[in-house]
Amino acid sequence: MKLPLIKPILLIFALFFVTSCSTIKKVKQEESKVENKYSSFTSRYQGSYNGIPFKVQIRAKHDSLLWFSVSAFSMEAGRALITKDSLFVMDKINKQIYKRSKKEVYNLLNNELDNVFLEQLILDTIPFEKQLKIKTSPSIEVNVEKSYEGEKMQRFKIEAILNKSKHIFNLLQEGLEYDKTQQYPFNIPSSFKQD
Repeated sequence: MKLPLIKPILLIFALFFVTSCSTIKKVKQEESKVENKYSSFTSRYQGSYNGIPFKVQIRAKHDSLLWFSVSAFSMEAGRALITKDSLFVMDKINKQIYKRSKKEVYNLLNNELDNVFLEQLILDTIPFEKQLKIKTSPSIEVNVEKSYEGEKMQRFKIEAILNKSKHIFNLLQEGLEYDKTQQYPFNIPSSFKQD
């Protein structure tokens, strides 16, 4: 079964977090005032793409790895894993695996992929403007608007243009927990094709 919306959800969600590191140079000038007093965290988001709902769960081991799971239509559509040296995206619907080294990501974005920065972005512990615009090439552009619902729940509107095709996502943070025992499963079935 091929579901055309699953690939954009997985790739654009991964693209949002990967390309967000393009703001590292700007943000590092105003280092975070919040100390990292956690060893791990879990964050959950509810989202929509063209009116179709999906859920995202993020788990992180501080300064080591970030694990993402995306579910749509009551089933897991894919996973992503960012380690200290690699980025993996698993499309479970189309049985595809995408592997990139951080060096390849650096060459694509002309910037490093920093796990600590991504953690701080997710946890909202760095100065982050309400709007972020990223253009990594003529064919990739991401605009992110951040607002808050209630006291702490982050809401993101992500507009991505990939090869002249426009995609709009909405994400609302549902919860955040620190230092819970958690696993980061990422077993790649032998039947999956590698890109």
